[in-house]
Amino acid sequence: MEPNVSNSNVSSKISSQKINKDERSTVKEGKKKKLRGFPSIIWNQVKILNNSEKFKQEFGNQQLNVLLIAVDDRRSAIVRIKNGEIFVEQVKNKPEELKPIKRKIKARITTDITTFLKLSVGKVNPVKALLHGKLKIRRPLKVIKFTKIFKIIYYENKKNSKNKEKK
Repeated sequence: MEPNVSNSNVSSKISSQKINKDERSTVKEGKKKKLRGFPSIIWNQVKILNNSEKFKQEFGNQQLNVLLIAVDDRRSAIVRIKNGEIFVEQVKNKPEELKPIKRKIKARITTDITTFLKLSVGKVNPVKALLHGKLKIRRPLKVIKFTKIFKIIYYENKKNSKNKEKK
């Protein structure tokens, strides 16, 4: 089932999301770090992929790193896909913190949280968002490869909702 995202209630849905604290953690440099804000929203969307056979088939032998910069949040997310698994890390959304990361991770998407969520569920045309200045991308081919995960998420959510209906 496709998530329902409308213009007026996206920010209220974001703030009302309930996420298990253990699921919002990521490991960075041997320390467990709790995801907050935008990275937490991203993790909540993509965590289903770690149990997806379809994801493992498509991304099993690939490595992809994408920096997602939320212009309206204090944190940005680094999404790493490696050997059929997906990880999310957070970084402070400050120029001095982002500069070295931008050198290492060339593929990036810059937008606000609402536009990103609408893009992820297919409610916004990415070309129009680019033309209107709501979306900036770097390394388009890698970004296109990254956006394929949203089709897999949609497939997995649809599959899971059918399984719940059968029970």
